Formats: sequence, structure tokens, C-alpha cells
Amino acid sequence: MSLEIHGSVLLVTGMILVLVWSFFRSEWWSAVFGFLSIFFLVEAIWHYCVADCKRIKKKDH
Repeated sequence: MSLEIHGSVLLVTGMILVLVWSFFRSEWWSAVFGFLSIFFLVEAIWHYCVADCKRIKKKDH
């Protein structure tokens, strides 16, 4: 359950960073927001996958 909550926080943070990046995309320093948003979105997906794998393993036992 905590992995899903952590994944949800990362997902929301990634979406906010995408919005900030899209607003400031004409500035050179906005690339930092783009890279951070990709990182947070990939981490959110990874957390959801790990939580699902743990749930499947728990059902099998």
C-alpha cells in the first residue's frame, strides 16, 4: 500500500512538473523541469509495477 501511495505522489509531482515545463518551455532552464518530470513519471510507473508484483506474489502464497 505504501508503494502505491508513493507512486501516486510521484505521478502527481511529475504531472505538475510537466505543466511547469510546458509553461516555461521557451526558457533554456526549463529543460531541468522536463528531465525531472520524465524521471518522476518513470519512477511512478516503476512503483506501481513493483506494488502489483508484490500483490500477485501475495495472492500466490
